Amino acid sequence: MSNEELKRKYRWQCRRGASEVEVVLYAYLDNHFDQDTDQNRARFERLLACQDADMFEWFTYRSEPQDDEMREYVKHVLKLVAHGKG
Repeated sequence: MSNEELKRKYRWQCRRGASEVEVVLYAYLDNHFDQDTDQNRARFERLLACQDADMFEWFTYRSEPQDDEMREYVKHVLKLVAHGKG
């Protein structure tokens, strides 16, 4: 599947109940997904499978994922999104 096809699929999966979660997911997908590594693009799919409540806690710095790989990936996404499009 091409990156564009993946992005279309993921765009629907980014729709969440919490706007704080959507903001982070869409910002990453729109501004950083294409330039990120293949490994991190694959991790995005894992992130989308997580519960909204968990992502809300992670994205608002209230907690961190228990899984080491996911914890590092969430930090990576938040750092990218915090720095905007640059």
